Amino acid sequence: MINQVILNYQKKLFWLIAISTLVRLIVASSLELGNVEVYYWALSTKLQWNYFDHPPMVAWLIRLTTMNLIHAELFVRLGAVMSCAVCTWLIFKLGTLIKDERTGWFAALLYTTSIYSSIEIGVFILPDSPQMIFWLSGVLLLVKIIQMPPDHPKYPLLWCLFGIVSGLCIMSKVHGVFLWFGIGSYLLVFDRSRLKNLYVYLSLGITFIIISPIIIWNIQHDFITYKFHSSRISLAGAGWHVGMFLKTLSEVIFSTGPIHYFLVFSGIYWVLKGNSTVDKKHIQILLFCGLPLIVILVFLSLFRETLPHWPGPAFSLLLILPAIKLASREKSIAGKLPTILKSAIGYSIFIAISQLMLINYFPGTLSAEKQGMKVGANDLTLDIYGWKTAGIKYDSLYKSDVAKKTMPVGAPIIITNWIPGAHVDFYMAHPTGQQTYGFGNIWDLHQYYLMNNYKKSLKYGDDAYYICPSNLFSYKTSNKVFNSFKTHDMALIFPEYRSGMVCKKYYVFRLKGYKGYQSPK
Repeated sequence: MINQVILNYQKKLFWLIAISTLVRLIVASSLELGNVEVYYWALSTKLQWNYFDHPPMVAWLIRLTTMNLIHAELFVRLGAVMSCAVCTWLIFKLGTLIKDERTGWFAALLYTTSIYSSIEIGVFILPDSPQMIFWLSGVLLLVKIIQMPPDHPKYPLLWCLFGIVSGLCIMSKVHGVFLWFGIGSYLLVFDRSRLKNLYVYLSLGITFIIISPIIIWNIQHDFITYKFHSSRISLAGAGWHVGMFLKTLSEVIFSTGPIHYFLVFSGIYWVLKGNSTVDKKHIQILLFCGLPLIVILVFLSLFRETLPHWPGPAFSLLLILPAIKLASREKSIAGKLPTILKSAIGYSIFIAISQLMLINYFPGTLSAEKQGMKVGANDLTLDIYGWKTAGIKYDSLYKSDVAKKTMPVGAPIIITNWIPGAHVDFYMAHPTGQQTYGFGNIWDLHQYYLMNNYKKSLKYGDDAYYICPSNLFSYKTSNKVFNSFKTHDMALIFPEYRSGMVCKKYYVFRLKGYKGYQSPK
């Protein structure tokens, strides 16, 4: 009977992963790439050991799934979809190991219906997408380690595997250090005797070896990655901002899902009250790995603007706590889902459909700017809409210019910021065989600033293009570009429509006679 129950949960898990993966593949292939996705694609075109703003794993993954740069949205995002499927299985295994298969099943359902884990990093490709595989694998190994006496034959192997997994987690995103912070804090507080075991330090050494390329790259580049991120979280001169905190909190709740958010904290309260029959060591590992990241980011959000997906790995891990609670309370209703889980599933489906409808079918723009040069300004839905059509129209212009000898073959496209530079790169420059060339400073261009080093430099007298969508147009920025050339003219201006109404415009300029560009200080 027990084996039959296990088989049933495994069968349910298979269908959950299969159906949710199919849905994600459909969504991933039907939406244009977002700002960060095209940027990570750009990183994958020149593989390195580290990049301006992130470790290399996401770029490596995109290079793998595009099979040496197949130019299609689905293949760029395929790594995210695959990672989400693996993570659903991992969190099931983690819940099963900690308590039972029912707990694992509820954890898998919660993971699949979380906005962050299932959509934000399960459809869209982010550094978090591969990171979550190593994050959950690392915690799974830690749970096995603390279950095992140090003299067990597999004990050294598990520590070595943890060193590898945590290193790969950091190679995905620096948040991975919280795996070591979690186990280190746990051992210091609850199990100091294990610190005498040499394999703990061998594991730490393995992690350092794996992440050493990040350190070496930053030494070679004046620690630019750490300067960038420290500027985002530094508290020097920062004041108390309650409004910013409330804004971040609301975004985190939306990103996690309000039902999931409530369940996580109710689960934490429930286990801290001693209601769970699960081994305390397992609960402690979950809390030590998950809570520090949440607490630190909550503190930072009181002073600095933080991004809502930053604490995502911690919330995703802690979904196991409400899964334990639900599995403990609902055993009498065999084969039925708790009402709150049904609500979570319904909410996630509603949000997914409403977001798709908003992006693809909202009439015109959400922006207050509906006319003039800045149509669509601050409308975030436009970041992921209209680029494919723009690329086709630009392709026609470029071929016409070349045929008429108005512009030279391969004239570069000037970009001044990674947004929208990466979109221009993916949807316009790459299809025509042109290169983008960055004007400006590293803080605006990010990795594109460093990419200039291995691109053909502009020479005096060269011609180029400058392309900008109206929702991101700036007179100050465009004038800096124009002043670097002898002459410029508007080659093309065309509106982008959504449901029959103009949502933004694209401006394409021809730039003639390069004079030299003075980078702003």
